[in-house]
Amino acid sequence: MNQLIIKKVGVRWVFTTMIALFAVVGAIIGIFTFFIFPTAAAAGLGFGAKLLAWIIFVILYDLIMAAGILVIVLLYNFLSPSLGSITLNVENIEE
Repeated sequence: MNQLIIKKVGVRWVFTTMIALFAVVGAIIGIFTFFIFPTAAAAGLGFGAKLLAWIIFVILYDLIMAAGILVIVLLYNFLSPSLGSITLNVENIEE
């Protein structure tokens, strides 16, 4: 059994991947929030206002979640040398 140690996480890769992922998740949540099951605040809005609110929601959701992930990755990269890194135990399987 081999051990792999994650000493550093690539910030650029995580950031670009998570932005795309959170944009899709935010779009789905926004569709449910504003169109399918509208909240009390969104129920009285017209279609154009709902569409604008949905777009703003997706952008803000994406930015807030990406900032949170960025802080987590930077903290991991900063603290992992002193606190210890994530260790993965892997096993090679021959077919």
